[in-house]
Amino acid sequence: MPTSWSPSRDGEPGQEHIIPVLTLENDDSWLADLSEKELPEGISFQHVYYSPGANTSKQDNRRYSVNHAPTTGWSMGWIIQGEGKKAKHVTLLCPYSLEAFSVPQTAGEIEDIPRNEEYTFTVDAYERIIKMMRKQWAAFQGFGYQKDYDTVAFLLRKLGEEVPEQVLRGGEADTRTRGGKETGEALKKPVKKASKRGKFLEWFLGGEGNARSVRETMAEFGMTRSNALSYLYMIQKDHGIGYVLQGDIATVTLPDGCTNPFDE
Repeated sequence: MPTSWSPSRDGEPGQEHIIPVLTLENDDSWLADLSEKELPEGISFQHVYYSPGANTSKQDNRRYSVNHAPTTGWSMGWIIQGEGKKAKHVTLLCPYSLEAFSVPQTAGEIEDIPRNEEYTFTVDAYERIIKMMRKQWAAFQGFGYQKDYDTVAFLLRKLGEEVPEQVLRGGEADTRTRGGKETGEALKKPVKKASKRGKFLEWFLGGEGNARSVRETMAEFGMTRSNALSYLYMIQKDHGIGYVLQGDIATVTLPDGCTNPFDE
């Protein structure tokens, strides 16, 4: 990647850092949609200032939280607000390295950044960022790199985008059978559709072939992988609805003759 000398956040000479560059196969910038992209509540894409190696900057007396930052100086990043109006931390996601950091609302990386007042996140820029993040996802997984894929999946779900498939090192799709539970001979008892378990099951039944990505499910319901697998286990144990886990894909199977597993 190219490097360049950039100013510090206060305009003084800074230091050399990597500049991520977005490229497309064809120059179609004249077709670009320059209207402003509307993002879901609690999600923003903004300027970020990284100052790794020091908790407190001598320049501006700000407290920085990311010690192992993906770059130094100005960059762009996704900001995911924590749950609740009084959330003290936010998640900072770098779209280039797919690394996520939990930082305080007052962290120097995101606090009082004047450039954001002048920045308009266009539809064209949004589409380019999403396209690049998908390429990074495939490349990093192909190399076997451990990145914050769960956070990326959560963000993509919030944005209404599809979550990429999980792949093995080398780039092949992960289709390994990891486990599952057998389907019962009959439905043991209906699932309460209004309950969280009911919504969980309905989510899977709404997928193609009654299948969903576990990582996408985690993002959809804001749960850990362990919790998602626990829901699948309890649905089988209490209701007789089986499942098979292949790679990152879980497929649920209703008992023979059961077309509606809910209490309707």
